[in-house]
Amino acid sequence: MKLVNLGHAQSEETRLKIGVAVRMGWERRRGMLRLQETCHYEWQNLIAEASRRGLLGEEELQWDSYEILSKQLEQEWIQSVQERKNKPRLKGNKRAPKSAEQRRKISEAIAAKWADPDYRSRVQSALSKYHGIPDGVERRPRRKPASDEQTRKRSPPKKKANELDNLVMPEPKSQVQRVRLRRKNTPMYKDPLASSKLEMLKNIRAQRAGIDQKKIEAVMRAK
Repeated sequence: MKLVNLGHAQSEETRLKIGVAVRMGWERRRGMLRLQETCHYEWQNLIAEASRRGLLGEEELQWDSYEILSKQLEQEWIQSVQERKNKPRLKGNKRAPKSAEQRRKISEAIAAKWADPDYRSRVQSALSKYHGIPDGVERRPRRKPASDEQTRKRSPPKKKANELDNLVMPEPKSQVQRVRLRRKNTPMYKDPLASSKLEMLKNIRAQRAGIDQKKIEAVMRAK
């Protein structure tokens, strides 16, 4: 376009040379691009092959190795869950049962520790501190539960059948009576500003009465 705008007419031979040079330049450019694409593709293949083979001693992977490993892990997890479900569980205490000799030794050790006054005082102070009891306050001894004989003595005497028949059962109160009783029992609210509010209402009523009177007089005059 620049040559055309200059206004200089090119000969046919010059045009052919220019066309050949341009085509050669574009051919070289396309060749370089093809070479780059080929090298890039080969380079990708080399990286994929190296990653597939891995280092020495590693397992060779396939193109779908990720999916295979995911399925294997999922199957192992399901299998472990099923094994945990089918495994029998120990009922009660999970610890191993202690023999009579072990229990005797443990009780003797606890009794020996509790016989030490220093240990007993430390335990009592720790318990009082844990329960929030101040030091120096004596705890009240727990009362023994009353025996069955005492409860029987304290139980009220049973009434006879004829006495129960003579008793007059009160009639059930209706819903309206209950509401009225509730209203009577509730304290009456007294507004401290009741007098001022009443005076204000009286003034408003007087003003309205005056306005109505003026309207009536105006209507009578208009007639």
